[in-house]
Amino acid sequence: MKANNPLFVFYIVTFTGLLTTTAIAQNAVGSDILDVNNIKTTINANGQLFGSLQNIPESEKRSFEIKNTENKHAIRIAGIWMGGKAANNYHIYAPTFGEWGRDVFPGPVMKKEFYNEVEDAKWNRVWKISKEIIKNHITNFASKGYTLSEEISNWPASGDIDKGQSPNLAPFVDVNANGIYDPMNGDYPSIRGDEAILFIFNDHRGQHTESGTNKMGVEVIGLAYAYALPFNKTYNNTIFVDYTVINHSGEDYSETKLGVFTDIDLGANIFDEYQGIDIKRNMYYGYNAENKNPEMFGNSKTPYLSVTLLNEPFTGYMTYNNDLNVNGNPMSPLDYYLYLNGYWKDGYMISKGGFGKGGKDRTSFMYDGNPISGSGWNEKSVNNVPGDRRGLGIIGPFEFKKGHVKKISVAYNFANVFEKLQNNADKFTYDYKNNSGPFAPEAPAFANNLGLNEMKPMDMIVYPNPANALTTIFFDNPDSEKYALNVYDINGRKVLSENQLKGTQYQINTAKFEKGLYVIELVFKDRRNSLRLVVQ
Repeated sequence: MKANNPLFVFYIVTFTGLLTTTAIAQNAVGSDILDVNNIKTTINANGQLFGSLQNIPESEKRSFEIKNTENKHAIRIAGIWMGGKAANNYHIYAPTFGEWGRDVFPGPVMKKEFYNEVEDAKWNRVWKISKEIIKNHITNFASKGYTLSEEISNWPASGDIDKGQSPNLAPFVDVNANGIYDPMNGDYPSIRGDEAILFIFNDHRGQHTESGTNKMGVEVIGLAYAYALPFNKTYNNTIFVDYTVINHSGEDYSETKLGVFTDIDLGANIFDEYQGIDIKRNMYYGYNAENKNPEMFGNSKTPYLSVTLLNEPFTGYMTYNNDLNVNGNPMSPLDYYLYLNGYWKDGYMISKGGFGKGGKDRTSFMYDGNPISGSGWNEKSVNNVPGDRRGLGIIGPFEFKKGHVKKISVAYNFANVFEKLQNNADKFTYDYKNNSGPFAPEAPAFANNLGLNEMKPMDMIVYPNPANALTTIFFDNPDSEKYALNVYDINGRKVLSENQLKGTQYQINTAKFEKGLYVIELVFKDRRNSLRLVVQ
């Protein structure tokens, strides 16, 4: 396929007309503030993170504040994109600023007839909770006079199956292993960090009026969290976000790409930016182009903000400008497709040199050089005109079949020296992958052990659910462990048991089960996981 053929994409992908649906009021999106370390930031219910979506002046919408820098901010907005092909049509959701439309909506996927103002109001919120609240609950839930906090009692562990919502949503620890979230009997939310905010959104609720693309029909369960470690500069300046993307469309997607989008805006002058990527560290970053910028971030005139993917490598990265040029903001469904696949809006591939256009050498990664040493291709060395840059880290392609799950974990880190930015990425990436540092398992009083079941869609999903005849369990088994499978009915009776199983999925014939609620349990050597199954 030739690099200079701008028309080839028209032959491999088409976009059909948008589906009609219930009108959606453009109301304010629910949100809360994550505020436990040196970063104070907004988490929105529809997954558009780190910036306010309220009807306020643009200058006040940024909400990724670095506390020790006199109310200066580092990000305007961030989130994830996804696109894949089904039946020769391309489907995408690609939220950016939500100013002229929406691709994503608060709440889980459900039956179309229940997408209404009542359900919108119920799900237009986030769930903020701290480790201290959970510890207090674990210690005192059985005490006389104990009152459940709102965060514990209203944790969205499951949806309404009569409305087509998943019976398994937010992760929780199921102390009595009955498959039901029952905090009065000791169950509690499962989180990471010292403070966390859970959000649930989907792209199925309405037309994609921001990108103009076809729906994918996915549900996303997200957890933004941070650690309260004031003397550890790495973690004190980092926000983590875990995403679990579940395919509820009934379609099998091929050639699927996922994008990690960030509008890095360091300081008040948003038109003074460069970007780049450190492929070795799996992070892209933004920095001020002019080191004579009088607007100080602490002791630094050249602050940095990195976006690091923790659990798998980026397969591509590009940055584009806040303008309407061929290397500017995507404006049509085809533009979003092209950007997710590493092409400019005119269909030409990204190439090395300058601003990534017009060269002979095709590349998947823009600006993979070092701006400090001056080695390789970077914005400083080619003397680009600074601007308002947007970054897009790309993952894939991969198959995304119906019922399947895609999980990514992202770290957003601020530093005032480039070498510190690199060292920070090395540190939290190592800790994340090795379950060390703040990611280390805690004492059994707080963390899960073999005696506690965690209802966690991040690790396990059952599809279809509700089921009629057959359903399949998909789950993580990275070390190819043998496991046991048990299925219990609502009265705790074991109706199915299998041992010495292998693999990452198992199909159950539910035709022989009576209608009702069941708990599917997987038991590994050092962990146990369970989810609810509804048989209709």
